[in-house]
Amino acid sequence: MTEVFGVTLPNISLKIFLLLHFILLTFSGWGILNYAIMNYFVVALGIWTLVHKEESTLALFYLAFLGVSVISDVVLLAFWHAAMRSANGKFSVFCSVVLLLVKVVNTVYAWGEHRRRSGEGNVSGYTNFGESDVSPTYLPDHISPPIPGVDM
Repeated sequence: MTEVFGVTLPNISLKIFLLLHFILLTFSGWGILNYAIMNYFVVALGIWTLVHKEESTLALFYLAFLGVSVISDVVLLAFWHAAMRSANGKFSVFCSVVLLLVKVVNTVYAWGEHRRRSGEGNVSGYTNFGESDVSPTYLPDHISPPIPGVDM
């Protein structure tokens, strides 16, 4: 079980979200090129995140692009839903709205996945070195430390 924002969520695989995203995106074939490009890019980034299981930076990229695609979908739905008057157009809008709802839930799970990969305390995914982690006299392996009392 994953805990995000104080709520315990059931474990759902990223594969399920990517499969739903791909199927709904295929059925919501609007013909709007930027809608398709953005969403297929998010699916590709999700597959890349799925392949590299321990990369917290990829999970952060996936989360960021997922958030941007949610905003982009809201804007596109606001402007283009009225132009879809045929049965196929209405079905495309329906699939797009369902995809938007799936993306919102996926964003919450992606946030939890990013936190899991980065270690609960580091939200950004980058390690903050404390004073105990790196000594002030750190030298690479190929350089030997100076010997006290010996002049060069």
